Amino acid sequence: MKKYISKTILAASVLMATACVDDLTSLNVNPKAYQSGLVPEGPFFANASRNVVDQVTYGMNFKIWSQQFAQTTYFTTSNYTLTDVGSGFWSSLYQSVLIDYKEAKKILTDNPSFYAGVDQNKMAQIEIMEVFTYSLLVTTYGDIPYSGALNTSLKAEALDPDNLTPAYDDGEEVFYDLLDRLDAAIADLDPDVDNGGDLGFGASDLLFGDDITLWIKFANSLKLRMGMFISDSNPSLAKSIVESISASDLITSNAEIAQLQYLSTTPNTNPIWVGLIQSGREDYVASNTMMDIMQEPAVDDPRIPEYYTLDNFGGYSGGTYGTSNAYVNFSKAGAKVTSATWPGILIDYTEVEFLLAEALAKGFTVAGTIAEHYENGIRASMDYWGVAEADADLYIADPDVAYATAIGSTDLQKIARQKYIAMFNRGFEAWGDYRRFDYPVYNVPPNPGGPFPVRYTYPVAEQTSNGESYTEAAAAIGGDDLDVKLFWDVN
Repeated sequence: MKKYISKTILAASVLMATACVDDLTSLNVNPKAYQSGLVPEGPFFANASRNVVDQVTYGMNFKIWSQQFAQTTYFTTSNYTLTDVGSGFWSSLYQSVLIDYKEAKKILTDNPSFYAGVDQNKMAQIEIMEVFTYSLLVTTYGDIPYSGALNTSLKAEALDPDNLTPAYDDGEEVFYDLLDRLDAAIADLDPDVDNGGDLGFGASDLLFGDDITLWIKFANSLKLRMGMFISDSNPSLAKSIVESISASDLITSNAEIAQLQYLSTTPNTNPIWVGLIQSGREDYVASNTMMDIMQEPAVDDPRIPEYYTLDNFGGYSGGTYGTSNAYVNFSKAGAKVTSATWPGILIDYTEVEFLLAEALAKGFTVAGTIAEHYENGIRASMDYWGVAEADADLYIADPDVAYATAIGSTDLQKIARQKYIAMFNRGFEAWGDYRRFDYPVYNVPPNPGGPFPVRYTYPVAEQTSNGESYTEAAAAIGGDDLDVKLFWDVN
């Protein structure tokens, strides 16, 4: 396996106003406990970055809905009967992520450094992460509180702690504004600025260790993802967005992944380790959906032992989705995924390659062929998970996998099937892809409480504390229900 770069987390150490960020363990210090302006922007940026990675890394609801896992005892998630399902995701992203990015911006604005170019890079990095975070919210809920962000004001209504009743903005308009903000941030990034040592956030950059070139690649890869998200609802704009991106400005190898390396000591460990291993929970086993798809070709997918453990009988098997499953009998999440130090991914090379394959399948003009990007996506995933090249070759040569004869009646189905496998442990992206592709075919739970969930409902707290805005938003999107399709989900 090629050695990929895992950027070790170096996070908030608040010792004094001029303190640097030494290591992630210092995130135990709460920067909000300090008077604004007395703490540098780095701790806020680092804290917010880790929190957003935590949200997309754990997210068991997304992993269950994408049928990577089945439940053993409690079936509310797999039977689509959850209530107030969106509260934790919503509150974490607004209160633990966006508020901290806002504070970092304020500190930068109020306390400019001697190096204007470095400050500009920092502001662009914050913008990119805000765009990433808002993109999660708008593709999950639809209309969201965003007022004021259309001019990127530091006093954005949605992030004003004194305003408990922020208005909601139209999700599609928010999405388009995020794309504009992303373009502006990319243009502001400069890897050659005059500096005093750091080009941007330095040690507080948990994703790329102050490599601005990799930030440019990350931002363009996010732009590619967002472009493809609207490829059905606004194909002409999506085509323009995707075709405007230079291939060299995308993530092009596993050495350039946007990921955060967790540590072996609490509280800075992989949240999956916390949720499954440290807690001792026995709620989840492999799903028969994912396992059947991986075992369908004549050559079993060589990633199976990387994804899952052996079952009680010395093989690999998944529990039936939506029913009771004996924990001891089935495969579970594997040793890598449940390691305390396994990294959390925001965007990787595998995803980029499958997005490019999809773009070509939809008639967009990008370099390469569908088959090339399809195979590159599979190989990138194999490489990341540590599969030997010979085993990857054997699998890709299987007629059910080789692009020309792969399972699937259309180009998009072939791509969606292999991307589904590759998005293991990235439940949010897998759930998003299923909402876009409606493929591969999922198992239907025996006693579903409703249709497959295609959005999170708004938090109950919004109904009680922001009732008027909530009611207007719910009506605007067609109802606050799990099965209401959002603006981009038209097919």
